[in-house]
Amino acid sequence: MRNRILCTACLLLAVLLAAAVWLGGSRFVKELETTALMQQAVSGDTVLVTGQVYAREIKSDYQVLYLKHNSIKFRKQQLKESKFIVYDKSIQEVKTGNQITAEGNVRFYEEPRNPGNFNEKQYYEKQGIHACMWSESVIVTSGRVWKVRDGIFSFRQKWKAVLYDFMGEGQGALLCGIMLGDKADIDPAVKELYQMNGIGHILAISGLHLSIIGIGMYRLCRRLCGSYAAGGMCGILFLFAYILMTGISVSAVRAAVMFLFRIGADMAGRRYDTATALAAAACIVLLWRPLYLYDGGFWLSFGAVFGVAAVLPLFRKLPAQGLWASVSINLSILPVLLYYFYEYPLYSILLNLFVIPLMPALLLLGLAGSVAALVLPWPGEAALSLCRALLTFYEWLCRTAVELPAARIITGRPSAASVVCYYILLSALLLMWGRYKIRRNAGTRKKCIAKYMIITGITYAVALFILIPGTCGREGQLEVTMLDVGQGDGIYMKAPSGRTYLFDGGSSDVRQAGKYRIEPFLKYKGTGRIDYAFISHGDSDHMNAIREMIDRGPLGIPIGHLVLPREEVWDDSLTELAALARDNGIKVFIMEEGQHIQDGGLSLYCLHPGGAYRGEPGNAASMAVWVRYGRFDMLLTGDVEGEGEAALTAAVDEAKEAWRTDGFDGILEVLKVAHHGSKNSTSAEFLEATRPAYGLISAGRDNRYGHPHRDTAKRLEDIGCRLFCTPSDGAVTVWTDGSRMSISAFAEGAGP
Repeated sequence: MRNRILCTACLLLAVLLAAAVWLGGSRFVKELETTALMQQAVSGDTVLVTGQVYAREIKSDYQVLYLKHNSIKFRKQQLKESKFIVYDKSIQEVKTGNQITAEGNVRFYEEPRNPGNFNEKQYYEKQGIHACMWSESVIVTSGRVWKVRDGIFSFRQKWKAVLYDFMGEGQGALLCGIMLGDKADIDPAVKELYQMNGIGHILAISGLHLSIIGIGMYRLCRRLCGSYAAGGMCGILFLFAYILMTGISVSAVRAAVMFLFRIGADMAGRRYDTATALAAAACIVLLWRPLYLYDGGFWLSFGAVFGVAAVLPLFRKLPAQGLWASVSINLSILPVLLYYFYEYPLYSILLNLFVIPLMPALLLLGLAGSVAALVLPWPGEAALSLCRALLTFYEWLCRTAVELPAARIITGRPSAASVVCYYILLSALLLMWGRYKIRRNAGTRKKCIAKYMIITGITYAVALFILIPGTCGREGQLEVTMLDVGQGDGIYMKAPSGRTYLFDGGSSDVRQAGKYRIEPFLKYKGTGRIDYAFISHGDSDHMNAIREMIDRGPLGIPIGHLVLPREEVWDDSLTELAALARDNGIKVFIMEEGQHIQDGGLSLYCLHPGGAYRGEPGNAASMAVWVRYGRFDMLLTGDVEGEGEAALTAAVDEAKEAWRTDGFDGILEVLKVAHHGSKNSTSAEFLEATRPAYGLISAGRDNRYGHPHRDTAKRLEDIGCRLFCTPSDGAVTVWTDGSRMSISAFAEGAGP
């Protein structure tokens, strides 16, 4: 670094900025400050917003308007808010630069309710946005237009229409995502397929896109003009216009800064230094958006360039440079992938060997085809047909890879200490490899290649050992988490043996709770499979998420066995679920009263419904499971109530009496309160029989049923039961070694 003064200065500044963000919080980062609107209003309050449109997006049935310099009228007060989002259902004709007024119910972005779930608040906070609203009508109060930016937006919409016309909606949307950064209409299954296989980066405007388009245009202009300066200016203007059109992302800003350094070096007759450009880009991004320090995209973008700049040169004399480039990038970003996404696509290195070399062809054909389509349709259609073929090939690669064994390794989130240890190991290996040089004779070359492959393999093995948490839970401990799925139920259990259980899974107010609430949590915990999924009864808020997980196939978390109550209490929903499970190769078990599952020291007893129950299917027929581990006892009740609760009360009395000779201490540590705390469940007679120390209630926030009901909560409190409820506590986790127990709520910052 002695001869890299600018690089050293930028690195020091980047470290200082990172420390200021990490330690300073809201004292340094204005995006973390509590705004006046956040202090005065709550989600659901009606507000009148007046602000200037600085960006907009067109969706199929609404538009998104990004506002700045906002004045918000709330209860006769005028409050200032730097940025705000309005979702306009009327799709009013609005241009960038217009000032608009809109009325609606404000909604503040929220933190995740479960470990591993998407942090909506942090995502928008990074952009300085804290609130949004849906509006039925938007009024333009000032006709001022930012002509350049609005012209670029209009051009983008016309370009998008050309791609849709010639490629169809499905692949047209995919090419729009790749070329224009517009991912709104991409089939979610295809998008997830790309991400799962490690090629999702091609859907984000990144350094790969900008290097192909920006450097390509720069070289073309330089040859046409015969001047580095003229070519450089043309390349810079074109690149900036392209970034404005596609969106100003972290990777785009990083690539643009490095592009400027490269062109500047050419124009000044100096040597381009990647390290200096990368360090300067990091400083600029952190000055522009300090909170991107916590963004996975930031670390992936800079980590990939670091891999190419620092790791790849060690392999530069080896054949198959594309393979070693992919290896180098993966070595650099592996901890980032696991820390932010909790899984590793095993075949991504191989897939990128095909995907990345074809990207220049895809982008150039897309550009040429789009231009030609406006003049002569048949050449444009021919070029875009080739794009269709390439995209079909990409999808075929992904679908083939996802069917291979261990297509993805779900690791869970590694600890920060593990990540630090990994990078210390990587640095040591870089220093060690740097001491070796490949000799020119063929025999030695083969030995060196073999040596490099062995060292690389060992590095991956050691890295995964360091980063991947153990497959079992805490040694000798049972872990139970009541997930916040909204108005529904979902309870995850991990046995000391490592076997996993899911008791119910569904929601009536959270869309795709399986995909967005349950599966991210499972990945965070390193759970790549649910061994047993229990369904208490056929209500959708207890089973639609599990049905969704089955439907998602290889994209979701697989389920080994489906456990249902006895067939006499099945309704149509349970019958259909059982058929769906069997069609997907999932074994369906029936668990009746008196049967139990033994998993080492863990026992799961079915107490209800028994043969004596003659009631109707539904809530009263919910399967109730008593969990025993050492001296720890927990009762899972589904939605049992009425006649079913009376039968369960009798079964509990009988079981307690039978277990007294088996070390039962007479205490029920945890009760999953039935039917979300409904008034019609958890009667005084049932509580007298169970007398739980802790009660867990799963319900949606501000749900229309009033769950948990105050009468039920009072009955529980009157017997000394301490309540944990997902509306206030988020996910609630219980740990026990069979003699001692701890319990914590995620929303209190004490998540697992």
